Amino acid sequence: MSRVGPCQQRGFSLIVVLSMLLIAMVLGIGAAQVSLVGERSARNDRDAEVAFQAAEAALIDAERDVLGPNQAAAQRLCVFNSRDVSAFAAGCGGTGVRQGLCAQGGEGAEPVWMTADFGPDSATSVAYGTFTGHTYATASAAAGVRGGALSARAPRYIVEAVRNLGGWQSSQLQSASARNASYLFRVTAIGYGVRDETQVVLQTSLHKPAASPGCPS
Repeated sequence: MSRVGPCQQRGFSLIVVLSMLLIAMVLGIGAAQVSLVGERSARNDRDAEVAFQAAEAALIDAERDVLGPNQAAAQRLCVFNSRDVSAFAAGCGGTGVRQGLCAQGGEGAEPVWMTADFGPDSATSVAYGTFTGHTYATASAAAGVRGGALSARAPRYIVEAVRNLGGWQSSQLQSASARNASYLFRVTAIGYGVRDETQVVLQTSLHKPAASPGCPS
């Protein structure tokens, strides 16, 4: 009859302990990975929300720019006339009060908003507050550091003059003659998250049936 000696028992116990340590380590690594994925997901969600709010702010700023009320010294309300869109340039190539004003592309052409330059130094898109005097808090403006819930940089927008073919009311057709043509103003805004690469694009169409007070009708 064989007997297990003390050395053999100690060796078996060591194998059991090492196995339990290995299992615990694997479980710990798995829990850490799950935690990191959750944190990364939450951070991405927050980043996207910051970018969304920035894009919404740019739409509101553009609405003040186009429709008013706007008492800023740089306001350009008279440029937006639903019957006269001569200030709008192909490729959004205007300067001064024409900055960011885009003529509608030809039939079959790629949408203007898809090719417009929304870069921080772009002269063809408008930075938040340029024509309204409002400011938007960004991480780059806050002591030059990133962090918190601030966008990496200010949101921007362009305004397209889009031919109004069906009237503001969908049930009403307009005359096809150029003399009777009227236009809607389509705003495309881009907002940035805490990181530059997190971006949200929003659009809205603005109807301006009459010229702003003090502007030629």
